[in-house]
Amino acid sequence: MLGINKLSSGRMGNRLFHYHFLRQVSKKTGINYFNIHFPESKYFEEFNTHKRKFSLFRKQIKLSSQEVRKIDPDDFLKFVKAKNEASYDIIFKPPFLGEIFFDYIFYPPSDFIKIKKEYQKTFNFEIENKILVGLHFRGTDFETWNSKASLKPEYYQAAIQSCLSEPENERLVFVLFTDDLNFKTYLETIDYLKKENLEFYLSDSLNFPISDFYQISQCDIVISSPSTFAILAACLGRSKKIIHSRDWLDYAVSNNDKFWVDLIKSKSPYYSLWKSL
Repeated sequence: MLGINKLSSGRMGNRLFHYHFLRQVSKKTGINYFNIHFPESKYFEEFNTHKRKFSLFRKQIKLSSQEVRKIDPDDFLKFVKAKNEASYDIIFKPPFLGEIFFDYIFYPPSDFIKIKKEYQKTFNFEIENKILVGLHFRGTDFETWNSKASLKPEYYQAAIQSCLSEPENERLVFVLFTDDLNFKTYLETIDYLKKENLEFYLSDSLNFPISDFYQISQCDIVISSPSTFAILAACLGRSKKIIHSRDWLDYAVSNNDKFWVDLIKSKSPYYSLWKSL
């Protein structure tokens, strides 16, 4: 069996990355999986359907993402199968984030992360014949975690103008999502959209993030932040064009952050870079 018996630190996006890895490996190897209760499990299909008590007759191997990264993916899958046949439980210790994402994305993320219909909140404006551009702003703890991850207004403004330079720009509607209504960049972007007389709407789901998660998944273009929440939401739903900050990408790549290094090269149909600005 493959399993998760400890939650990842951080918020929903971090935990979903961990769960997503478990499900990808489980389906690829044909080995059953188990997981503990997730705080957000009520929002998703199947999250509570694979739980069991540990067996006294099976030994355990606990693996971190750093240990997984040391092994070629094909060799890792063979290793997992061999250990399962030898009556081992393989436990994936958190955190499992973007560092292994592109190496283990064999199937659409939407195969495993399915938002229940009752939590699929539709937009409160007319979307027919519109191109939806979602802008994600991560405030709150990002400034203290890494000030470079707290993106500046100039990035969002450049991304907005880049979208407007594309054909059919008259069909664009901008939708702003944030976890921090006082985030300076968010407020300045609202002022910028007003000044440019562009059609935009503000998410009203600050205290109910699953609604934002679903609506981001339904956008056509995502002007993203370095947030796991925004990244994984953009992997779901409609096929999307993804924009990221060039300053952030350059910084992350210079620090050999594997997710961002891999993103530069990615041709994944589920998440690849359209523009960096």
